[in-house]
Amino acid sequence: MLRHEARSGSQAGFSLAEMVVVTALVVVGTAVAIPISQRMVANARGDTSLVMTATFLDLARSRAVAERRNIELVFVDTTRMQLVRIEVPDGTRTVIADLVLEGEQEFTKDGTLPDTPDAFGAATAVAFTGVPPVMFTSDGSLIDSAGDVTNGTVFVAKPGDLETARAVTITGVTGMVRSWKWRNSQWLR
Repeated sequence: MLRHEARSGSQAGFSLAEMVVVTALVVVGTAVAIPISQRMVANARGDTSLVMTATFLDLARSRAVAERRNIELVFVDTTRMQLVRIEVPDGTRTVIADLVLEGEQEFTKDGTLPDTPDAFGAATAVAFTGVPPVMFTSDGSLIDSAGDVTNGTVFVAKPGDLETARAVTITGVTGMVRSWKWRNSQWLR
């Protein structure tokens, strides 16, 4: 004999109204989370480009000192930089490393951004105080084509997105590389 038992309210499942409320909450939560997630990804890409650029410049200085050769910084285009070793005694040039920025990041500078606190230049995305090309020497300093010590700034960002703006400065005498992040209205280390 089959018996049907009545279920109590707690065993009956969810009502249509409860399902609609839960669905609405999920939709609202998603609508809030997506833009926040996109900003976080853009900022992470900016940070990655900053670290890659600073590390690449540190590599150039280290290789110049270790190999006792001048290492020239060559900015091939808005996303690519090379390190070129100047061979002795004939002056031939050998590409020893290649950096390509990813995630829509470029060597670029928004015209509204001020210079970093180091004040080495902000006229262009790659701004050095001397006459190009610039290179690290075997003593670790950064010089220009005339052999004079030069300072410089390399700006990276996703074009048109100030929140991703980053900068790397190089102090010519020591070859020291410093990283900067643009936050709201100022450069922070």
